[in-house]
Amino acid sequence: AAVALGAALAHAATLPAAVGPGVKLAKDGVLKAGIACVGFKLSASQVLAVGAAALPAAAATVGTGLAVTPALAAAAGVAPRLGALLAAGTSVCGVTAIVALAPAVGATGAEIGAATAAVMAFGTVGMLSYPALAKSLFPEGGEAAGVFLGLAVHDTAQVLGAGLAFRDAYDDDAALRAATVTKLARNCALAAAIPFLTWRCSLEAAGAAKAPALLPPFIAAFLALAALRSAGDATLERTGKALGVMDGGQWGAACKAVGERLGAQALLGTAMAGVGLSLSAGAVRGVGAAPFVTGALAAAVVGVVGAG
Repeated sequence: AAVALGAALAHAATLPAAVGPGVKLAKDGVLKAGIACVGFKLSASQVLAVGAAALPAAAATVGTGLAVTPALAAAAGVAPRLGALLAAGTSVCGVTAIVALAPAVGATGAEIGAATAAVMAFGTVGMLSYPALAKSLFPEGGEAAGVFLGLAVHDTAQVLGAGLAFRDAYDDDAALRAATVTKLARNCALAAAIPFLTWRCSLEAAGAAKAPALLPPFIAAFLALAALRSAGDATLERTGKALGVMDGGQWGAACKAVGERLGAQALLGTAMAGVGLSLSAGAVRGVGAAPFVTGALAAAVVGVVGAG
């Protein structure tokens, strides 16, 4: 929603030059800080509670998307950088993955805009249509339906929307919980996806092997906060005190404040608005239909693997 609102504002009015540095900061530093803080939402105990089937399924879905999408893009004549953005957005965590990868591969504004538009469009289609499909594929609902929604829909907010729709339509809280945790586990693949796709782009651009990019600091921070959250949950369960200092209520409030309110809402919300403000409709139209065809095919592949 923040991306769409920012894009609408940028299209409706000419923004003063004074906002330029703020938009740039939102797309860079604010975005990276938000991704790092969202790591505090991811707990190993929550992931394992979904069931043993969810982790291999998440690995298969993300791995297939990262491998197949660039090949689909190449076959459609899409530039390697744009193919990498589509792969990240479709396979991992939507627009957040796109804008996190973009600086590493040197993506242009037109490429970022086209990838964002395609991933948002097909993610929205999935959010609206996959709850009914999940009920058809998994009539008993519950964890199996939730895992499918968590794997097949692109963006975290879209997964939450699909999970809420499924819960409200079929009175199934278990599916919503499984969808949310499965998506958070899938988001963790961002730590591997960015170096992998950067390295792959460097091969295609240079025609010769280069060393993979080092793990970006904000991804390292994301993993560190996920490890801290996992340690806190484990010590809370074992001793009644998270990290030896907080009771359950205090720890839950801290996790929500850092991971949800600060990371997901304040920082990532601001970053996504900055992305929207920098999008150009003319530049997106200039890349043609091929990225959208690639995005549709990639979304279908990820959905099929998620259902399997």
